Amino acid sequence: MSRKKLTLVALLALVVFISGMILTSCGAASDYATEDASYDYAESAPYPGDDSAMSFEEAGDGAVKRVDGGVGEVATRYMIRNGSLDLSVKDTRETIREIRTMIEDTGGIISSSYIYEIKEGQFGAYLTLRVPERFFDQTMQQLETYGKATNVQTGVDDVTMQYVDLESRLNNQIAQEKRLIEILDMADTVEDVLEVEKELYRIRGEIESMTAQLTYLKDQVTYSTINLSLREESIPTENISPGAFDDFGSKVMQALIGSINFVLSAVSVIVLAVVALLPVMIVLGGLALIIVLLVRKAAKRKKSTAQEKLEEADNSQPK
Repeated sequence: MSRKKLTLVALLALVVFISGMILTSCGAASDYATEDASYDYAESAPYPGDDSAMSFEEAGDGAVKRVDGGVGEVATRYMIRNGSLDLSVKDTRETIREIRTMIEDTGGIISSSYIYEIKEGQFGAYLTLRVPERFFDQTMQQLETYGKATNVQTGVDDVTMQYVDLESRLNNQIAQEKRLIEILDMADTVEDVLEVEKELYRIRGEIESMTAQLTYLKDQVTYSTINLSLREESIPTENISPGAFDDFGSKVMQALIGSINFVLSAVSVIVLAVVALLPVMIVLGGLALIIVLLVRKAAKRKKSTAQEKLEEADNSQPK
């Protein structure tokens, strides 16, 4: 084996060894930082009605939570916050318009919406809201002012370890990619080039996968998700509905047309049934006529026989 080839193989082995050492040390460091930092998100969040609660403008960037690690060091925490609530409102569509304006003012969006009819004149809706994490508490409080709130739930998912580990592994793969590019420049045979390019292709695939995962995780940390259910208040039975006679004339006309169409449909079904059964009715009628004629003939024969016997009996008596 040539000296250059031995050198290339040795460099590849060295790259793999160093990468493994860096990955192991990064994982250990992230575990240490996670265990060393004690942070309770629920205790730091302002409660509704608390004077320390921040307004939309005063709230800081909630995507990254920095807390004192206890020895003068600063730990970074990554939290995914989510919530859900049900609202009983007077007008579903009007409430959705107001909520959309409020969400857009925070820099968030309504990622999905579904409006459905509960019964005639009464509507409900399901909304999925994405708001910047720093506005999560204020948004939840604001939503409760649009109607009667029930089933209010909030949750926090600490993804610090996952985030730091993924970021460290991504940086390690990027560094390994640079080393492989340098080694590729040193290769002088087709066999060596193919071997390095194969490893380079694998590394780049892992980089793309980790980048996509990290992008998704950043989005979940930066934007909180709120699942909102809206339902219009039903009109009490003891009150007269103000819209009971709305479009009364058109409703009467629709009912009349519906009745006429029903009668016409029924008549057409009967006519079709008669036409369909006509051949059968002809056959059955013919059989019935034959049976009637036979019965009459038999009765007539029986009557004539009885009359003949009666005449014979009269003739046999002495005069």
